[in-house]
Amino acid sequence: MSEKSSVFLAHVRQDSNGQWVEHLLDEHLHGVAALAESFAVTFKAGDWARLAGLWHDLGKYRTTFQRYIRGASGYDAHIETALGKVDHSTAGALYAMQRMKGLGRILAYLIAGHHAGLPDWQSAEAPASSLANRLNQADLLADALAAAPPTDILNAPLPISNPGGERDHALWIRLLFSCLVDADFLDT
Repeated sequence: MSEKSSVFLAHVRQDSNGQWVEHLLDEHLHGVAALAESFAVTFKAGDWARLAGLWHDLGKYRTTFQRYIRGASGYDAHIETALGKVDHSTAGALYAMQRMKGLGRILAYLIAGHHAGLPDWQSAEAPASSLANRLNQADLLADALAAAPPTDILNAPLPISNPGGERDHALWIRLLFSCLVDADFLDT
């Protein structure tokens, strides 16, 4: 990586003058968390949405992702990297499971699907994209944690509000998902 390797980027873009504008990862995570929380307070799930926002892009701390974003954007054009896709959401899903055990599956669904849609737990048609399969990729979380993300992000308080009731649990998850996706879009 370049001399800016200690700077973790969420996004980079060129402004109208051709200057690179960095969107720092910790700023993005906090921004998405605040927006998602503000959307979810209307159905008393702000604490859940805040955590989803804080953890949704933990995989962007991986060296592989930082090389990718710099190389794919042209920001660091001298970096030689394959310009395919780099998984940046599975690490956050894994972290939710690690921190929250069984209830972490709720956030794992949201985080894993924040670009592609809510995943199936298991899928005969697309087994590699199932959440169960993605949660077997512990190396993605280990790589992200090796970069030492900020402790205020990793150690954020766990939700104290109850997840949606039995009858409307699926709707509650979809509402939370919408809060995360909209917040991520608005903060990009």
